[in-house]
Amino acid sequence: MPGNMPTDLSRRVFMFTTALAALSSGVLWTQEGSAAGELNVRVTGAQDPTLIFVHGFACSLEDWDAQVNGLSTQFRCVALDLPGHGSSPAPETATIAFLGSAVNMAKKQAGGRTAVLIGHSMGCRVITEAYLQAPNDVAGLVFVDGSIIGGNPDIAIKRAKENIERNGMDALTQRLFSDMFVESSDPKLRDRLVARAQKVDRKFREELFVDLIRWDVTKSKDALKQIKVPALVLQSTFINSELKRMPMQAGMTTPWMDAIAGLVAKSQAKIITGSGHFTMIEAAQAVTQDIQTFATTLT
Repeated sequence: MPGNMPTDLSRRVFMFTTALAALSSGVLWTQEGSAAGELNVRVTGAQDPTLIFVHGFACSLEDWDAQVNGLSTQFRCVALDLPGHGSSPAPETATIAFLGSAVNMAKKQAGGRTAVLIGHSMGCRVITEAYLQAPNDVAGLVFVDGSIIGGNPDIAIKRAKENIERNGMDALTQRLFSDMFVESSDPKLRDRLVARAQKVDRKFREELFVDLIRWDVTKSKDALKQIKVPALVLQSTFINSELKRMPMQAGMTTPWMDAIAGLVAKSQAKIITGSGHFTMIEAAQAVTQDIQTFATTLT
């Protein structure tokens, strides 16, 4: 437990009852002070590098349970509920930039000399933003089933807003999450994650979804060009010509993978087959092993 304790107690507020319970389980739950309220963070393990796990849109830190459980004996693992998700209250500003700053807050308070930022889906954007804001102690990035949206910024943002206005955010969320699964996916997992997403504040989802589009079409490619550390892409799905999500096959590529390969000098990619979009859940062992191998090469 000593390796999990904060170096700056004045900036951390510990929930006494949960901390006591954590002493017996080896897991320390902390609450990070922020302008938006308190950030829900779980820190497990004590050894460098620190692995920071960042979930996707309308998801939560529990999506990384398999990786945290599998890697915390070798690395310090930090999983957080981004602002507005899980047990972290919504901020006044629903932007990728703000979420990136929350990741950096968790990184700073967790301690350690170096960190590996690991993001899923929207979390790929968030960890890229976090890296741009504070790159000095980041040793590497892992992108799990990411994507990239291109096109004219004004048109893309307008269409996103019109989609929400026409169909409603709840219906859009239902469709987005239902489409994240493939034929082999567990329908119970799909239903659970769809229901969880709908519990995230509707207004917050609307604002964040639009900013996600805005970040992609105005910033993503310039952001990728600035990545100077090794990056690992783990890709499990792609969107076909009929706009249906499909599982990747060996030898395939996606616009996202091509963007990383062309813009990030120290990058590598691996296809994970037989999984839907929630790769770290549906192909948990493979993702855990790939992260372990990548992080070990950085030490």
